Amino acid sequence: MVSNSFTLSKLLLLPLAFHLVNAVCPARLTATPGQPDIVDNPACPRDQGKAVIGHDGTHFMLQCCTKKRPGANQVGRLTHVQSKKDCYPFMLVPGYFGLIILLTPMAISVEYDNSKKTCTFFTLGDFSTEDAGGDLKDWLYFINPPARPAPDNITHMCSTDCPAAHGQKYVSDYGELFHMECGKRHGTVPFKEEKTLTYRDCLDGCAKLPKCLSIDWSSRTKMCYYGKHSGAAPIVAPAYNSAYSFGCAGACNKEDDACACGQSKSSKSSKTSP
Repeated sequence: MVSNSFTLSKLLLLPLAFHLVNAVCPARLTATPGQPDIVDNPACPRDQGKAVIGHDGTHFMLQCCTKKRPGANQVGRLTHVQSKKDCYPFMLVPGYFGLIILLTPMAISVEYDNSKKTCTFFTLGDFSTEDAGGDLKDWLYFINPPARPAPDNITHMCSTDCPAAHGQKYVSDYGELFHMECGKRHGTVPFKEEKTLTYRDCLDGCAKLPKCLSIDWSSRTKMCYYGKHSGAAPIVAPAYNSAYSFGCAGACNKEDDACACGQSKSSKSSKTSP
């Protein structure tokens, strides 16, 4: 009678045990999600099927309550690891790191033991169908980076009209090379100011002046500010365009006669030696 009662008690507890296991383990994945969400510090069961990013931009897929994939070859182990995220710096990196020895070929997957706080590294990645039977182990493996929409580049080669000119180089009529930036200004004290019809005219105006190293040009007032600041413009100003000089366009060409900065292209052919 006692034996039957004990057996009955165990049977009654089975649903409770099953519920507790499933409370910490999410529904199992059947395949790698096509466009997974990205998380910074993964936690199970919340982040099942989500991607995490390593320190070098590599993406890993998280499978909660899952063991290593069959056939995966162990290449190293790291102990006393407080979170899954702390495993990533050792992924895809051959060599010696403290207690871990990663041999080539490099590890592309990791089994994290939540109880022992260990990362075990493997050469074989990809989706695993091995149920861990609870929340003791989680599986992370390399995936291709998820695609994300990106705006098309609005830059057009040889343009001196913003915003298409942003980040481009311009060789002025006087042979000087400028780096152009839209929506910014240097903000330094100019040594000369004048109105110019276009941004390009302002650039050519700077090229004529030996001490001019940069310009700010207002698209509203058409005012051109000539400056001596050598470098990128630090101030965000949507109504302004700026540029700074890289020097003579042909200065690195040892076969030609440099660029004759300060002379127009039409007069370069008549340049005489000093």
